Amino acid sequence: MGGWGKTRLENGTFAEYPVTWIGRYILAGTAIADELHGPAPDGSPFLGISLRQYDAQKKTWIIEYLNVSHSFLRRQVNSGSGSVVVNGRNVVVASESPGIKVREHYNIEDNNNFVYRLDLSDDGGTNWKETQMEMTLRRSHE
Repeated sequence: MGGWGKTRLENGTFAEYPVTWIGRYILAGTAIADELHGPAPDGSPFLGISLRQYDAQKKTWIIEYLNVSHSFLRRQVNSGSGSVVVNGRNVVVASESPGIKVREHYNIEDNNNFVYRLDLSDDGGTNWKETQMEMTLRRSHE
C-alpha cells in the first residue's frame, strides 16, 4: 500500500512524506509482518517492521515492533500488557514503554484504503498528544 505520512513537528506543523506499507502473511499464515518504508521527516531513510500473531489458546494478540532505522524493539501487546480493541472497521492498539503510552488507530475506510494515526502520552495517559503521526494508505494494484 502506498500513501502519504504526516508527522507533527515541535512547532505544531506537519512534515509530509511518501510512505509504502507492505503487509504479508508469514509463519505458514499464522502471523502478519508489516513493513513501513519511507523517508523520516529529516529526509533520512526509515524502516519499521511490525509482527502480529493471535494466540488462540490465550485469546490474545502478540504484537512487536522493530524500528530498524533507530535500532530498537518495542513489545507492544502480549498476554501481560497492551491491548487490541476492535470496533467495527476501527482497531486501536494500546501499548506502553518506560515513560510513554501509545495509542495506534487503524481506521479502515474500505477494502482498499485505511488511515493510521498515532497518539502519545508521556504522563501515564492523563493527557494525550493526539495525531502525532498520520498515514493515509491506499492498496496498490501492481
